[in-house]
Amino acid sequence: MKVSVISPVKNEVEFIGQSIMAVLPHVHEILYGIAPSDDGTEELLRHIQQKYAGEKLRLFWGDSNGEPIWDFNPSNMETYDRSYNYLIEQATGDAVWFLHPDMIVTNPEQIAKLAEGPLAWWTQITSYARDLNTKITAGRSDRWKNIHAKKFGLHYFGAYGSQNEDFYHRDITGNSYRHYGADFEEYPFDVAASGIAVNHYCELKDFARRLEKMKRCLKTLHPQATDAQIDEMARLHPRVTLDAKETRFGKFEFTQTSEDVPDVFKHYGDEFKAFNKRLQAA
Repeated sequence: MKVSVISPVKNEVEFIGQSIMAVLPHVHEILYGIAPSDDGTEELLRHIQQKYAGEKLRLFWGDSNGEPIWDFNPSNMETYDRSYNYLIEQATGDAVWFLHPDMIVTNPEQIAKLAEGPLAWWTQITSYARDLNTKITAGRSDRWKNIHAKKFGLHYFGAYGSQNEDFYHRDITGNSYRHYGADFEEYPFDVAASGIAVNHYCELKDFARRLEKMKRCLKTLHPQATDAQIDEMARLHPRVTLDAKETRFGKFEFTQTSEDVPDVFKHYGDEFKAFNKRLQAA
């Protein structure tokens, strides 16, 4: 089965190169919608396209009419959803896989074992914070339904951080946007285990980036809250502070491990770091 990786991208230079190289030989194509970035992301992607990926890495700066749809705003549901749905339309694989640019697949050979039948598959997720060896062992889901067959009206819907943000099959779910999280048996279509393992380096970005993301999530979840209230909550959240003491947002645990870092960091780390403008400016 042909699998197309898709993702909107903005300022993802830190991990996007390793994310690509981990799956490049094993997927049909990788499609990114590029929002204007100032951290070296665009330059790195062009480098990878020219040196390693060729036409297998498809980069979009606008739609077929040249409209710059990629300066997406996660606070604007219309443009946010449109960015995902445009990539779904452009994908030529049998399935699309929303793989975050800060996600590294650790057993990519498993991708070839996906077979026709289910309409969706879940991946095993290990989340990280602080550094490459600190796992989030409580407070983050370890299973994510992020691969979908491209049929039966597949589309993306949901504001950033909302409870119903997900991929849906319109021919089956109609205008209902019920999200069941990791209760995969509740979905009105078959969801299977992919066997794919993914390291998600979700909380290794700098403090300002973590704070910005959390504010957007909390604003979606608490639309009546003032900006001051959102700011106060975000600054206390364990995914921002990387401290598990605050429990109002649930229980979080951060556990140090001694497991090997994925080989793509060793093979491409120095080469890709050269494109990171923020490291150069430090």
